Amino acid sequence: MSNRVSTIFNFNDRLQMESLNQRLRRSHVITSNVANAETPGFRAIGYDFEEQLQELSGANTQLPLKTTNPSHRKNTFTQADGTITPDVFVRPSESVSHDGNTVDIDHEMTEMAHNQILYRTAVETITRKIGLLKYAIHGGRG
Repeated sequence: MSNRVSTIFNFNDRLQMESLNQRLRRSHVITSNVANAETPGFRAIGYDFEEQLQELSGANTQLPLKTTNPSHRKNTFTQADGTITPDVFVRPSESVSHDGNTVDIDHEMTEMAHNQILYRTAVETITRKIGLLKYAIHGGRG
């Protein structure tokens, strides 16, 4: 993002955009789990970034650190530019099928629906921001 464009989008807008990136990646992980539901020995993968997103948003009441160099790190799970490093892990499962597969298709479909709702919400938020910018650019004429 250029300096001029980056001033148009505030911190919360950029957080929403990063949220979209992470939700897309989570969708890929969930889809992979569903695709491998019948693969013997496949272990379901988890993809968690919500805690990191809340940390960046200031939900813990700490202000985000401003860095002067891209190699500076704010914390252990984000890059200096604010991108999140998610936790990707083999999800523990209480139900292991006879072939060693740990994918629970009902759980995966629930996670997929939840992820899609949050993805669409973030898209709508960003779309509205862009709509406001268009309105301002055209001098208040639709």
